Amino acid sequence: MGFEQVIKALRNSLPASNLFFEGEREYEALNGSYLSAMESDIRPAAIFRPESRKQVAKFVKIMRPFALGEHGEEATVRFAIRSGGQQPLPGVANIEGGITLDLGLLNSVELQKNGKQTVVSVGAGARWGAVYDKLDGTGLGVTGVRSASGGVGGLSLTGGVSFFSSREGFVCDNVLNYEVVLASGEIVNANEHENSDLWISLRGGGNNFGVVTRFDFRTFPQPGKFWGGSVFYFLSSWPYHVGALLSELRKKDAADPNAHVQLSIGYSSQFAQFACQSQLSYTGADTTESMPEVLKPWADRHPQIEQLNSVRLMTLREAVSEQPAESKGNVRCAYMNVTVKADAPTLFEATEIFTNSLESVKACSGLMSSLTFQPYSVNTLRQTVRHGGNSLGLDPSDGPLINIMVSTYWNKKSDDAAILKYMSNATSYMRREAQRRNKLVPFVSMNHAWTHQDVIECYGEENKRALQETSIKYDPEGLFQRGVPGGFKLFNRK
Repeated sequence: MGFEQVIKALRNSLPASNLFFEGEREYEALNGSYLSAMESDIRPAAIFRPESRKQVAKFVKIMRPFALGEHGEEATVRFAIRSGGQQPLPGVANIEGGITLDLGLLNSVELQKNGKQTVVSVGAGARWGAVYDKLDGTGLGVTGVRSASGGVGGLSLTGGVSFFSSREGFVCDNVLNYEVVLASGEIVNANEHENSDLWISLRGGGNNFGVVTRFDFRTFPQPGKFWGGSVFYFLSSWPYHVGALLSELRKKDAADPNAHVQLSIGYSSQFAQFACQSQLSYTGADTTESMPEVLKPWADRHPQIEQLNSVRLMTLREAVSEQPAESKGNVRCAYMNVTVKADAPTLFEATEIFTNSLESVKACSGLMSSLTFQPYSVNTLRQTVRHGGNSLGLDPSDGPLINIMVSTYWNKKSDDAAILKYMSNATSYMRREAQRRNKLVPFVSMNHAWTHQDVIECYGEENKRALQETSIKYDPEGLFQRGVPGGFKLFNRK
């Protein structure tokens, strides 16, 4: 059974107008719209865009025999699942010579009452900007990505940090219900009361169990405006800002759950120098016209590049719009990450490794590389328990933690090998040094990982086993292991 039979079967059961082929304008536009050109380099034989969950179910039923092989035949046509296409790992949401299931038309955003709780139901192809537009003026917030252009699907299945994570937890911890098309084509709900094992597995398990067509998120009361923005400064001030972050995270009476601070060092070949950024937010109900004291150690610290200081009262919509627009398809991009205890020597060692390692690729065209310290406060980790659990393997007793991410953007395919080598060497060195200091935490963020990072193994043996058991229960033939090969799989099988 080959490609011609697959296409014939899809055309017979699904709208042919939603099936696109190489060379067609719609195909080229869709395939060129990933965050990273490394994902756009991949050329699927066709792209299908369903308009409903029922069309997704039909697609899965049709693809199953082709993707798995039947009656002793070899699998002939596999598929990939795309939500927003923002994860840069090649092949996670696209597939060479197969069929990419693009969920972009499943983009509805609806507010619904569930008893006393208001839930925002979001189609798997929606962008967070549309979600925030829906909530604007309602007095409600939701844990979503900090960029309006970010896709809903990826972070909601892999973890995710928002402006509110210090108080509300990871993005995935706030999914009350997943609507999922299983390998059988059955459409089910996964939540605390129905298919609860699947619900927990989807909170961190990625694309391993089915096609999620809708996410139902809990909302919470949130003032119309909160304090947020960025402070920019030069490398000499970096140690102070890191120290202030650690002091806040380690407060004896616990870090302020309404405050969130993320630190980054960036290098751009265009300016041939390093610059630093502290991204700040305070989302408490006690927000006033006066800047909260908890933000002042970063916002009021001098020297800084004063004309770039954007810290102010802002709406959620304004906050996410402040994030830089993301290039689509024409810039190459990669992320890698390591997680460590909130320890100053370990973080300063990581800083030195980053700045020194970067020397090997500074000549690459269009280079922009950054080192980001993303904190997981103790309170962030506690929310996982409060909201029913996830698969990430993080415990409040481990915290506070810092997820260290190296992200790089560049122009030329010919520089891929050098840049990926630089990033892999740097993060491996950071990992070894953290381990030597007894400050390494096994966890690796799936959404910011690369092919050599064994994300599932890093969740811990118990969580890995639970994920595998969920896969066997809901997908006994392994369609989403073998037939959907992209991403981080649960079994070492082909």
